Amino acid sequence: MTLQTVEETDVEKLKKLMHNLEWLYKNYDYFEKYHKNQFVAIKDKSFLDNDIELEKLVKRLKIKNFDNSIAIEFIY
Repeated sequence: MTLQTVEETDVEKLKKLMHNLEWLYKNYDYFEKYHKNQFVAIKDKSFLDNDIELEKLVKRLKIKNFDNSIAIEFIY
């Protein structure tokens, strides 16, 4: 794998993360109403799961290595 291939792959992962975060913030009112003071996980512009404890959420999602395509955000 060349450096250029790695950089292109990283850019694609960042784009997925950006799209997931954009989707989350477009729907923030919903998350604020139903998941206030919780962490929410978003992947492919879809809600995956939520928890008040980040560690429990990550464990439940079985994220062993950092998955750039899953956005996890705390809802205030």
